[in-house]
Amino acid sequence: MLKNIYDVIVIGAGPAGGKTAELAASLGLNVLVIEEHEEIGLPVQCTGIDSHRIIQLSGLKESDIVINKVNRARFYSQNGNFLELESKKTVYVIDRHKLDKNIAINAVKKGAEILTGTRFKDFKRSGNYLMVHTSSGNFKTKLLVGADGPNSSVARKAKIEQPKEYLIGYQETIKDDFSENIVELWFGKDITPDFFAWVVPENKNWARVGLAAKNKAVDYFRNFIKKRFKQEYDKKDVLGGVIRYGLIKSSVADNILLVGDAASHVKPYSGGGIIYGLIAAKFAAESCFLAVEKNRFDKEFLNKEYDQKWKKVLSPAIKRGLFLHDLIHIMPNWLFSLSLNIAKPFRPLLNNLDMDLLFNQ
Repeated sequence: MLKNIYDVIVIGAGPAGGKTAELAASLGLNVLVIEEHEEIGLPVQCTGIDSHRIIQLSGLKESDIVINKVNRARFYSQNGNFLELESKKTVYVIDRHKLDKNIAINAVKKGAEILTGTRFKDFKRSGNYLMVHTSSGNFKTKLLVGADGPNSSVARKAKIEQPKEYLIGYQETIKDDFSENIVELWFGKDITPDFFAWVVPENKNWARVGLAAKNKAVDYFRNFIKKRFKQEYDKKDVLGGVIRYGLIKSSVADNILLVGDAASHVKPYSGGGIIYGLIAAKFAAESCFLAVEKNRFDKEFLNKEYDQKWKKVLSPAIKRGLFLHDLIHIMPNWLFSLSLNIAKPFRPLLNNLDMDLLFNQ
């Protein structure tokens, strides 16, 4: 039964929002999650390739979410030259629907309530509380967590400025013959001038194929398909979405925190946000607990207990990722191809590179 007053209301039941709810509820807080879609995890808007950290951070078993494991990546220039690296640690291709759903199930087990098919509209301040207006009624809370994605309504209503850099991703799952343990990453101005194209195998017959661009992502995708596959193909699971990246100036306001894609907890060089979002969720839940315990919901307190703490862990990696992203995409095609050749003698060193934090493991 829904309560009149909550300690925490989380908008969005993706991995970051669900995990924040689970951890906050496990600390004894009264938590409500509001999700706009009827079914958690749908529609899928993520490629779903994650490092070994996904198991520990999600708190789930491999059998719950993993559909394939890969350990090699080929970095292609658009002329077909490539550098192959081998990861020392397992990289997982996951079922994103099951990831979101199982994290939400664990949140409910810890005591959180979830309201699906409900759209966040606005909030109004009422003393030390917020009155949260939704399509299913109004709810009072001490803290509001915006985990509602790259175009966060919570951020907009709270006047929290999100990073302006963004890409549009487009992906189809394609039937063909694939190497089950090799991910392909294709770079080049003709493939996409702003990012890269990817081929992520689910098994030997199906792979998630996509790319991202600032404009005309579908057009670039069609051209890449002709280059990579050169034939008609069967497809399923078409998806697209916004990838917002960069280091947010502040992820808090009075009574409000942003987490996950809403706070641009995203790797600028790959567009992946699950790992960073789950790392930040722990800080979000702990800061909510401290705020309730000390009855401090002001921006200054949340900045100290949440914004500064997650940034201490993630901002160095985000800054390195921004540098890498910019470096790669200002290179002319010939220089990128040459750099792959130059890097080949350094493969043993590159094989040890942490795919999340960009330093040697």
